[in-house]
Amino acid sequence: MAEISRLRNVVFVGPHHAGKTTLVEAVLAHCGAVARRGSISDGTTVTDHEPEDVAHAQSTTVGFAHCTADGIDLTIVDTPGFIDFFEETRMVLAGVDAAVIVVEADPERIVQTRGLVDAIEALGLPHLFVVSKMDRPGADFAGSLAALQAAYGRHVIAEHVPIGTAESFSGYIDLAQMKAFGLDGGAERENEVPGAMADAARRAREQLLEAMADFDDALMEELLEGKEPPLEEVERDLCSECSHDQIIPVLAASAATGIGVAAVVRAMERWFPSPEDRPGVDAEGRAIAPDAAAPLVAHVIKTSIHPQSGKISVVRVLAGSMKADATLTDVSKGDERVRSGGLYRLQGKKQEAIAEAGPGSIVAVARLEPVATGDTLTAGQKVLLPRVIRSAPVFAVAIKPKERMDEAKISQMLARIVDEDPSLSLGRADVTNELLLLGCGEQHVTVAVERLSRKYKVEVEIASPTIPYQETITAPTEVHSRYKHQTGGHGQFGDVWLRFEPRDRGAGVTFEEKIVGGVVPRQFIPAVEKGVREALQHGPSGYPVTDVHVTLFDGQYHDVDSSEQSFKTAAGMGVREALPKCRPVVLEPIVRVAVIVPTAYTSTVIQQLTGKRGQILGMKPAERAGVDEVEADVPQVEMSRYITELRTGTQGLGTFSWRHERYDPVPSNRVGGKAAV
Repeated sequence: MAEISRLRNVVFVGPHHAGKTTLVEAVLAHCGAVARRGSISDGTTVTDHEPEDVAHAQSTTVGFAHCTADGIDLTIVDTPGFIDFFEETRMVLAGVDAAVIVVEADPERIVQTRGLVDAIEALGLPHLFVVSKMDRPGADFAGSLAALQAAYGRHVIAEHVPIGTAESFSGYIDLAQMKAFGLDGGAERENEVPGAMADAARRAREQLLEAMADFDDALMEELLEGKEPPLEEVERDLCSECSHDQIIPVLAASAATGIGVAAVVRAMERWFPSPEDRPGVDAEGRAIAPDAAAPLVAHVIKTSIHPQSGKISVVRVLAGSMKADATLTDVSKGDERVRSGGLYRLQGKKQEAIAEAGPGSIVAVARLEPVATGDTLTAGQKVLLPRVIRSAPVFAVAIKPKERMDEAKISQMLARIVDEDPSLSLGRADVTNELLLLGCGEQHVTVAVERLSRKYKVEVEIASPTIPYQETITAPTEVHSRYKHQTGGHGQFGDVWLRFEPRDRGAGVTFEEKIVGGVVPRQFIPAVEKGVREALQHGPSGYPVTDVHVTLFDGQYHDVDSSEQSFKTAAGMGVREALPKCRPVVLEPIVRVAVIVPTAYTSTVIQQLTGKRGQILGMKPAERAGVDEVEADVPQVEMSRYITELRTGTQGLGTFSWRHERYDPVPSNRVGGKAAV
């Protein structure tokens, strides 16, 4: 086991296509963990090893890797950047001690980091920004830095000044050391600060020192007295203040060329805390000391299932030591006992067997079948770790197997997909009873279906969930319905008079009998009600009929030929005759939508909802400053792809929640609801 003070657990996060995976690959190559750098275009990177990652040319799930630099053992967690997969990123944040936020050198994209930074700051994770792709045309470090400071405050501060930009990007100036660095034959070389950049570098260094002095009185006094602080003091303060999440350094890098990669590695080694400095806490807020001699406490942060080799549970060990053949208690499952089937470190898809893992380690445990992401594993004691509260799904598809023979196993296979990614869920539609796969966005669900097909050889069909239209009546009527059928033996005879009246919206279907004198015998009245209710399941437009009151007030019977079936048939015939006379209308479900969006995009959201026949109910500031909540009632049929449209119109920053509110008549220009479908 590595000494805990020499461990670093770091997550790489950032918007999609910011260059996280490429930077991780460059870090692994720099540290000698891989012999040759892979590429996303070739599908050969360590952490993007799933076929869906390769097919989409982006991370679709969390990847794990590790390397060693200067005696420091780095565990790196590479996360998806696309907003649909953000929930999986949130889950693994609970298992790391610091974050590298990778942003493209484009000021317009800085806003897309808002959700990530909020999640990181809520956990108090030390973090830094790497402005990547500095070799790309149009790269703008200064603009990106200004956008970061505008978004997150003055303690976001440059520790690098890039030398050149785009095609001329050749290195950077380390402001703490006031030295320049570039590449020479693929290796980093120290150089003197270019004379033309000396003044700009001094001004940038002054800003760095002033930001650090806010947390160090001695440094503040030195600056006020005009003294140059020693390099050792500057580096000590930089390490301390970054590891305590007081300042947020900004580095410049190009993973493609390798410039700045060594600086990112040094930053993780020196500025980020070890697990020793970040003890965990249980669900009651009590500290869990990272002591190897203490009883085992571990947290499951990711689950992966292979059809042949079985389940792998990635865990963060908070206290104690975990052995390869350990018997564990799953406290989250009512103290269920499970036995480890092996202990591994992950290098992408490669599993490296180890005998034991101490506190602070992130390792994979094999074949813990009942264990799920978020569970707490112990050596038998009652300790429960806090769970990540998952966001409600915002996108759904109806799913069914293409082949009837797969119907029996599709639910089981889908359950395994959900086990791997708990931000997915399964459900049954209330009215249509369709099997629904729900997730955090259109691409999230699409990738899950691709994974289902690949792993378990189940071909499925997906479609937008059927909208549960209903029908109702707007006028009363009465009908006389008689069913008479003679066959040679006993015949069939049923005769009923039915009155139909509209009810208030949401009142449902009610049935009443007002028979006088036994013209319809008591034993046949339940059959009449059953015939009425069954016939109301299919109105003139084919949808269930609701909000109607039916009264049986007269009829006739035959001593020999009348039966329950004959009265049921007569009642059904009466319903089918009456409904067209009652001026029926189609009803569509209306949902109450609450959209959370930055104020800059509020007008965009209002336009979107209005264009979906939405009725805007109000707008108010949300709990977070600079964010609005827009509330509206919108036809459910208009919401099937709304999350995609919302994120497109708000740079991925908008989200929403919804609930069923009521049913309203479909507008006359959408005949029978068909145009809406």
